[in-house]
Amino acid sequence: MIKFFRKIRQKLLSENKFSKYLIYAIGEIILVVIGILIALQINNWNENRKRSNEELSILKDLKKGLEADLSDLNYNVNCLTLNLSVADKVISHLKSDEPYNDSVAIQFGKMMFPYKFVYSTSAFETLKSKGLDLIKNQKLRDAIVEVYDSRYKFFTETEKTILLDEVERGYQNVFSTRFEESFVVDFSKKDYGLWLKPLDFEALKTDKEFLYYIKSYRNRLHVFINFHYKGVIIVRVENLINFLEKEITNFEQ
Repeated sequence: MIKFFRKIRQKLLSENKFSKYLIYAIGEIILVVIGILIALQINNWNENRKRSNEELSILKDLKKGLEADLSDLNYNVNCLTLNLSVADKVISHLKSDEPYNDSVAIQFGKMMFPYKFVYSTSAFETLKSKGLDLIKNQKLRDAIVEVYDSRYKFFTETEKTILLDEVERGYQNVFSTRFEESFVVDFSKKDYGLWLKPLDFEALKTDKEFLYYIKSYRNRLHVFINFHYKGVIIVRVENLINFLEKEITNFEQ
């Protein structure tokens, strides 16, 4: 093809047809420019297609990770709700001046068993490494960042302060002088055979410090379950999963 165009130029020059040669040269330049533009367009199309495939893959990974997070959140809510119910039974048992039996030790053990939200940030870290602008939908991008960088961080910090640290403080400062031992666990049993046996159950009924602790801990459980879990973080995660699902559907249509 190159030889063909070269022969045409040489023929026009040899025949002194300069005006026709000039027109031909301009036409050749235009063809070259068009060829370059087409090549650039194809390259841009390929790059956009590649980024779209990467975006779709990230969206699916985020959705999968968030669904696993949501499962852990719901599991914790169920477990902590049981803790709350058991705490109410313990308080009622003490108030009604009922005698001690082994079920009380089991209730104390269940009430004080801690649960921690475990979540994955691998998909979000991958997104950050590729650049947040990979997600073209600005509102979706903001929602993703808000959950991972703000909500998760605030939730886990609050979880530590309100529940986990309080459980540890209870074991160290309250239960240590009133119970035989802590973290008695039997992994061969379905409910782990949790056990906290008091040294003097009758004394606990009028122990103001102990009663204050377990009543306050019960209230912390109530607030954390119904506000921080159900009222905030679960709602945010569910909304983001739905948002991601809609975006994925738009990609695949």
